[in-house]
Amino acid sequence: MRKILAAALLASALSVPAVAADGTLKIVSIDMEGGGGTLFVTPEGKSLLIDTGWPSGAGLLPSPDGAKNSADRIVAAAKKLGVSKIDYLIVTHYHMDHVGGVMELVKRIPVDTFIDHGPNAEHLGPGEVVPPDLAGGAPDQLYPKYLETIKGHKHIVAKPGQVIAMGSMTDTIVSSDGVTLSKPLAGAGAPIAACDTAESKSTRADGGEENTRSVASLLRFGKVSIALFGDLSWKKERELSCPTGKLGHVNLLIVTQHGSNISSNPASIADMHPDIALMGMGGKKGGDGDPIKLIKASPGLMGFWQTHESFAHPEWSGDKNMIANLNPPPAAIAAHAKAMFTSPPDEGHAIHAEITTDGRVTMTNDRNGYSKTYQVK
Repeated sequence: MRKILAAALLASALSVPAVAADGTLKIVSIDMEGGGGTLFVTPEGKSLLIDTGWPSGAGLLPSPDGAKNSADRIVAAAKKLGVSKIDYLIVTHYHMDHVGGVMELVKRIPVDTFIDHGPNAEHLGPGEVVPPDLAGGAPDQLYPKYLETIKGHKHIVAKPGQVIAMGSMTDTIVSSDGVTLSKPLAGAGAPIAACDTAESKSTRADGGEENTRSVASLLRFGKVSIALFGDLSWKKERELSCPTGKLGHVNLLIVTQHGSNISSNPASIADMHPDIALMGMGGKKGGDGDPIKLIKASPGLMGFWQTHESFAHPEWSGDKNMIANLNPPPAAIAAHAKAMFTSPPDEGHAIHAEITTDGRVTMTNDRNGYSKTYQVK
């Protein structure tokens, strides 16, 4: 009997993913070439994926890492962390660089629970034609395919203030379907001086109604908080932080909308005043100057990491040890400059984070192994 019990315990231990052994939360900001795709794995082996990158044929070319589409890179990242199933998949909104990879992904790896903001809210106008570069990629076209994909799966429609437990990590929804939190989170509620600035009050394009509907998450693991807001718009960021901040201090900010200049409202950055920032961008998508300069100037910021350099503005790069994918030669960039969905192939390097419950955050560049550890409060 003892032998049988011992064998059963051994089998149980072997079935737990290796990631559980060291007690850290693991995060991978996957190179989605300007799309969304961030994987979280808790010490218990619970997995959360936020967004799935582009549909096949858009966003990235076959590259030296062997990836032919966004799903390839997600599956490779999951395998590297010993993940054989996605427990929770949040689709922040139905733009093609966030929901586009879902249909291919579910063919490659099981997904248990889907989380989204509810029905698509961005529609083609009468007579509006989808440009050839975006063929099949409008939310009206992708949303029905998404609904078909999630049939038979668990499904949660996210609501502001909702708290979803994912092993030892929790996800508090701070905005969804265009509705933001009604009251500050614990520890927040301070007046935000940046709310009174002309820049914060200014109007910026939303980039589509679906951006305003993004599912915005404030994740917590032990004492560490992590913000990931999809493509939440400038005006919704302001709603969350003005006149008093509803978010409060954030330890790791995964920068909104790939670092595009139509997000990262100064009031939002002032409210969160992050310790560490991670910008998931592409060579020619996101990584705009205003957000980079604003976040780097945030009081108390200890580190700024990027998945890509900017093709157009390498002068914004900063410490290249903290950038996963460096620019190719200018001639290679020029050869792809006019086409929306082509860029010089890269290796698809990621930025990794490992977090302990007591606030130690270790960031690592997949390209060169460069690593830096921060103690956050």
